[in-house]
Amino acid sequence: MNIQEALDKADLMLPNLMPRTLKISFLNEIEQLVHQEIIMKHEHTEEQETLPKYTEDTDSGTELLIPDPYSSFYYYYIMSKIDEQNLEFDKFNSHYGLFQNRYDTMSDWYTREHQPLTAMPHFRL
Repeated sequence: MNIQEALDKADLMLPNLMPRTLKISFLNEIEQLVHQEIIMKHEHTEEQETLPKYTEDTDSGTELLIPDPYSSFYYYYIMSKIDEQNLEFDKFNSHYGLFQNRYDTMSDWYTREHQPLTAMPHFRL
């Protein structure tokens, strides 16, 4: 899934008037969370060390960190943030629950497919 696909899916599922710039900031927020909470806690390449940063100027065809079919949490996160901004808390709770379910599924998949980093024990002599 790329940036544009995530934004389009969120807009299709939840028609809104939220500015594109704000939706990109939501996507940036969750992508950085995925990077810190998931990617960096597992074995990764040097290329994956770079924290993603998306702005209005970022190519909308840029691929997100997590591939299909595990990427649906992106648009549910955007939808929940739109609900939060609109103070629609019942909808927010529903969309956030869907986000959390899909995020947990993705996290479980990522952990199955990528070796977690092991902390080196420290001994006092």
